Amino acid sequence: MVSELIKPFDTRYEEYLRDESKMDGKASGISFPRTKEEVVTIVNQMINTSTSITVQGGKTGICGGAVPSEGHILNLSYLNKVIDSFETENGRFVKVEAGLMLSELHKYLNKVDKTYFWPPDPTEDSATIGGILATNAQGICRYFYGDTKQYVEEIKLIDGYGKERIIRRGERIVNEHKCLLESGGTLVVDTALLKLPQDIDLIDIYLGSEGMYGIIVEATLKLIARPKEVWGISFFFEEQENIFGFVEAFMHTSYNEDEAVVAAVEYLDKSTLKHIHVLKKDVTKLRELPDVDEKFVGMVYIELHGNQEEHIEIIAEKIMELASHFQEDDTSTWALSGFEEIEKLRAFRHAAPESMNRALDQVKLLDSRIIKLATDIAMENMTFKELVTKYQQTALEKGINIAIHGHVAGNQLHVDLLPENYEEYITGKKLVKDWVICAVKRGGQAFSEYGVGKIKKALYQLSLSEEELGNMRHIKKVFDTNGILNPGNMLD
Repeated sequence: MVSELIKPFDTRYEEYLRDESKMDGKASGISFPRTKEEVVTIVNQMINTSTSITVQGGKTGICGGAVPSEGHILNLSYLNKVIDSFETENGRFVKVEAGLMLSELHKYLNKVDKTYFWPPDPTEDSATIGGILATNAQGICRYFYGDTKQYVEEIKLIDGYGKERIIRRGERIVNEHKCLLESGGTLVVDTALLKLPQDIDLIDIYLGSEGMYGIIVEATLKLIARPKEVWGISFFFEEQENIFGFVEAFMHTSYNEDEAVVAAVEYLDKSTLKHIHVLKKDVTKLRELPDVDEKFVGMVYIELHGNQEEHIEIIAEKIMELASHFQEDDTSTWALSGFEEIEKLRAFRHAAPESMNRALDQVKLLDSRIIKLATDIAMENMTFKELVTKYQQTALEKGINIAIHGHVAGNQLHVDLLPENYEEYITGKKLVKDWVICAVKRGGQAFSEYGVGKIKKALYQLSLSEEELGNMRHIKKVFDTNGILNPGNMLD
């Protein structure tokens, strides 16, 4: 019965009013469906009562996308099964429900067949597959493996009409800005205006749309062969100029050796290293690594993948030789191999955002108005040195503490602003706005990985023209005429 699925909201469910953004919301009801049929029933009830729906998974986002501004919370955390794994002439696949956590997918694949894996690896492994697809989250190995979207073969979703839809890759392609839908209607997508591939697949319009166009309930994920060997090397530097010199030299050198490749290149600044040190006492995996000496101003982490140890070793020796020209103390370098050992280094890198969230929790105790301030701007047309220096200098001028970490390739750096009071928080918001405007003017990607949600909506709309917003509203109208799906995210 519908009444058993839909619960009136009360204090028992307070935790579902916020995500990692620390933004607070409000809701009139909540549900925890266990099947896609229950999702259909709930969505149709919301349509009948003109009640908006906010979809939730792991609530690991930092942009408020899973925070309800009104209406009903549809929490998919119990829709968490692996449905099937299979092989076709097109490759190996696994079909999962949207509420499955990334960590559980990893466990399943390790148990069933360790020779395959799903390349997307966002920082938070408690993120759900639905949330990863909704934001097109990627992770540190995007440097080699590419965009998350290419590893999604099919999605099953419930649209804004309460209808179940199956979207398969390759079935519906945008042609001359139009895509014919199974309903017989036409979706107009101005690919040039929205800076999308001219022949974009319909499935890729849904992916990364933050649930605005439909509620993903199942997904078929494309797997690839897991590398047999994995190495990780963390280089520490005492002078910032030496970090810049190493990164510049590294990015202009090719290191591929037969099938061995550089899969990830990550940067953590001094502030990030300090915050991770604070977190270390509470995280077992972090305690398995040495303490980082305070003399170091930053770290560069490089991950190598391949099938032959000797090939990876050749690359590692070349990189370590290069680093020796910039490191003041190369005895502190961490070098580990094997999947279990690499997890320690990944845990260290993944601790960066978690440590920032811990710091935010402390500040929020002093002033509840303060919420997450972080950027995920990608600026390929600036050098790494120019971008880091710009962030540091402008933050210093404004008197705001920041921490920088993220992907060196493509200059896709994440900046966490660390205000100590509400006045600094307001200053920080203005600073983020300045950075976004600068990125748009210089041809950068102002929102590359975290999503937009509610927190960044105003900035997102500021970065787009009225024509771009108009085309997005058209897409929203086609899939969700009544506008009940995830109100307040991305668009007004």
